[in-house]
Amino acid sequence: MNDRKRIRLTRVLETPATVLARRGLHILLGVCCCVALLAGRIAPAAAQNDVDPAKVYQLVYGATLDPKARVAHATLTLKQPRRLVRSIEFVMPSDRYLNIRPTSRIEVKGDRVTWRPLKEGSVLHFDFVIDNKRSNGAADARIEDTWALLKLDYLFPRATARVVKGATSKATLKLVAPKGWAIETPYGRGAGRVLDVGNPHRLFDRPLGWLLAGKLGVRRDTVSERSISVASPLGSHLKANDVLAFVRWTLPSLVKVFPDFPKRLLIVSGPDDMWRGGLSGVGSLYLHSSRPLISGNRTSPMLHELFHVASGLHGETGSDWIVEGLAEYYSLELLLRAGGISEYRYNKSLDVLAQWSADTPCAATDRAQGKQTARAVLVLHELDTEIRAASRDKASLDTLVQTLVHANQSVTNADFRAAAVKLIKGPAKALAGCP
Repeated sequence: MNDRKRIRLTRVLETPATVLARRGLHILLGVCCCVALLAGRIAPAAAQNDVDPAKVYQLVYGATLDPKARVAHATLTLKQPRRLVRSIEFVMPSDRYLNIRPTSRIEVKGDRVTWRPLKEGSVLHFDFVIDNKRSNGAADARIEDTWALLKLDYLFPRATARVVKGATSKATLKLVAPKGWAIETPYGRGAGRVLDVGNPHRLFDRPLGWLLAGKLGVRRDTVSERSISVASPLGSHLKANDVLAFVRWTLPSLVKVFPDFPKRLLIVSGPDDMWRGGLSGVGSLYLHSSRPLISGNRTSPMLHELFHVASGLHGETGSDWIVEGLAEYYSLELLLRAGGISEYRYNKSLDVLAQWSADTPCAATDRAQGKQTARAVLVLHELDTEIRAASRDKASLDTLVQTLVHANQSVTNADFRAAAVKLIKGPAKALAGCP
C-alpha cells in the first residue's frame, strides 16, 4: 500500500507593484519568487544543470531519538547567502509536533505553521511524537528502550516553501541515538554520520523513507548493483536471510522494468505486535514479519511494495485502482519472470482472482483493496495482452508503466486510458468497463 501523496508544483510570480509595496523600493530589482513543495517535483533541466552558487541554500536536518520522552528532538537549520527562502509553511498537527521554537518569526494557524527565516538563515526546533497507531489500533511507528521505528516523511513534515526563482537547496541529515544504537536509513547507516539527502530532481529537499534505529539485526547484500539492507529489532523474528534471498531472486526482473530503481534499498520490520501490513517509502519499505513473501494466491506482498518503491506512482482522485492494481499485477508477473512460478500456476492464480472478484466491477476508487485490486489485476492482464497484440510484441504493459513513471506526475484515469490508446492505436477493449 502506497501512502505517499504527490502535490502538483505551482509557480507564482510577484508583480512589480507587489515588490515595490513590500520592499518600499523606487527601482524594480526584478526579483521573482516561486512556490515549491517539499513533497517535490522534478526540477526543470536548466535548474539541475546550471545552478548558480549564489542561489544555493543549505538545509541541515537533525534529530535526537529520546526513548524516555518517546519523542525525537528535531531541528531544521537554514543557511543562506542572502534572503533566498522567504517563508516555509509546514503541516504540523498539534498532537505530534510539540514545543515548536524558531529563532525567527513564526505564525501558527491550526495545523499550519508558517516560518519566516532571517536573511542569513534561522533554526527551527520542535519535538516529534514518534508513537502512532492506525485506525485499527495497531502501531506503525514506535519508540522503546532499545529501538525506534518511524518514517522520516513524518519526522520532517511536508511543507510549502516560498523561494527566490532559481534558488535550490542542498540538504543533509544527522541523526543521534542512545549509545550503542545502530541507525538504518534509505541513505545508508546513520550513526555518527552526516547523510546527504539531496535529490537533484527536487526543488526543495527533505529526508524521506523509513528509519529504524536501536539494537538491530541487519543483513546486507548487493543485488543488481543495488545495496540491500534488511533490518529489524533484535528478537522480532524477521527471517532476514529469507527476505534477502527473495530479493536476490526477484530484483533483477524488477530492475529490467525500472532501471532507475534506487541504488539503496532498506527493508525494515518490527516486533509481532506492530501493524501487520506492508508500506512503501522512498528507497525503503516496511513489511511485518508475519506477512508471507508469497501469498496463497501466489501474489507477493514483498514484490507489491517493491513495485511502489520502484515506480513511485500514486493516483489522483478515483485512480487508486490503477496504482494498487499495477502493484498487485507485477507482484504476480515478476514471480513468473523470475522463474518462481510456472505459467500454469500463474494462470491458476488469475483464475482464483477472477472467482474472488466476480461480483466486483472495475470502478473509480481512492483506496483500492481486496476484490477491487483483484479485479484490476485481471483488467491489466487483458490490457497487456491487447497492447502486445496491437504492437506485435514491440510494446507491453511495461511500456505503458514506464511512460507513466517518466511523466513524473499523478496518475489519472484519463491519462492512463490515453496512454493505453496511444500504444494500441485505438480504443482499449480491456478498459471498456473502467472509469
